Amino acid sequence: MTRLKLRAAVPSDADFLFSMASDPEVVRWVGDGKPWSRDYFDGRFSRSLNAEDTRTPDVPRWFIGTAEDRHPVGLLSLTRRSDHIEVGYWVHPTQWGRGYAGELIDLARDHTDGLPMAAQVYPANSASRRVLERAGFTLVDDGDPMIFRCPPT
Repeated sequence: MTRLKLRAAVPSDADFLFSMASDPEVVRWVGDGKPWSRDYFDGRFSRSLNAEDTRTPDVPRWFIGTAEDRHPVGLLSLTRRSDHIEVGYWVHPTQWGRGYAGELIDLARDHTDGLPMAAQVYPANSASRRVLERAGFTLVDDGDPMIFRCPPT
């Protein structure tokens, strides 16, 4: 059962999202593992806000997962690639351990246009690997980062 609602990110979400992007614990498994500067975040956020839809290639769309009380709990990023949708997710540290990452992935299925999903995970990020495996993703490349894929539903 999904407790979250998913909605497109809007400009007023910037402070909530930046609170995660600038948190070393949240981003330690993202890119170079370093917190994002405000300028870098603003550029990425602006690009995601200007994405038309999930069919726009290589432009991420950002969605906010909100709890039943409409309080934001995390971010879902979907990026159209040539043959799949790349999925990324962050859960705010105050919400860790409540199963929200898996729910964000479940909600992503409604935005894949019938394409498979893929996600990259660093080998040491065992929590994220477990989330993907529970969501039906299968390891297809055990490099660094690892690549998981999930067939379309």
